Amino acid sequence: MYALLVFCMLVVAATAQSTTVPTSNIIDFLTAARQTTLLNLIQQAGLTDTLKGPGPFTLFVPTERSISNLDATDTVKLTSLLKYHVVNGQYRRADLYNEESLTSLQPNQMIRVNYYNDVGEITLEGKAIQSSDHVLSNGIVHFISGVMIPPEGTVLDVAVKDGNLTTLASTIKSAMLENFFQDQKPITLFAPTDEAFNKLGSATVQGLIADPALLKSVLQYHVVPGTIYRAEYHSAYLHTFEEADRIRLHRFLFFGYEADDGSMVDDEVSATNGVVQKIDAVLIPGSLSDQVKALTAVATTAA
Repeated sequence: MYALLVFCMLVVAATAQSTTVPTSNIIDFLTAARQTTLLNLIQQAGLTDTLKGPGPFTLFVPTERSISNLDATDTVKLTSLLKYHVVNGQYRRADLYNEESLTSLQPNQMIRVNYYNDVGEITLEGKAIQSSDHVLSNGIVHFISGVMIPPEGTVLDVAVKDGNLTTLASTIKSAMLENFFQDQKPITLFAPTDEAFNKLGSATVQGLIADPALLKSVLQYHVVPGTIYRAEYHSAYLHTFEEADRIRLHRFLFFGYEADDGSMVDDEVSATNGVVQKIDAVLIPGSLSDQVKALTAVATTAA
């Protein structure tokens, strides 16, 4: 018994000696890492003392290139954006889970976490963690692939506010799907641009509007359960709210992303209930293609 007690004491002593308590704070770490641009912005925003303080905080550091593109002339906006990258408490990579919401220092602005097991990625508002778990005296630092943009409303709000999604917003209203796009969560909307609807043809679009049930099914085919950012994209088939059909998602090595025959355009836009991915084509589910073709044929005959 005595020998066992001595052994346990030796193990505890050895463990204590091997455990290094970090003495550098977040600002010290950023200085050593030569994050000059970020440090200047933090100072300009008046956050240096905060990040030197006891914390604990979790800081998500965007790439140097993305930081350099920030507008430093609007101090209020800059401060809000930087606060959005800081979370109260310590969160290691292992602590983060899918669809978790982290409370940032910016009031009423949550950060969505997504964990994509199939590709081994963890994202924050779509920005992938590139280097993680830098443990410091007052918190933890993770490096991410870009600047996180706080969502400004639901998927429906994004469509309504975007000047290139006016036809989509109008058809959502015609199909009486406002509540669906406002309340359903989390979702990914593959959003056809106005040009995509133009390619479909105005007569076909009007035919869809005249048939709300068909229009509803076509629009719901553009919606996938879950928040799917491009960091997760790989070739796969995705279930949709239209239920009878699945979207074919394809990631090209050098040429971007496709959903069925639609290519992704512009940046993805975070929403409070998901993410919007703009595409350059209206997607037609296979089970409804004959009905939509019939609308096109009628429109052509009438012309």
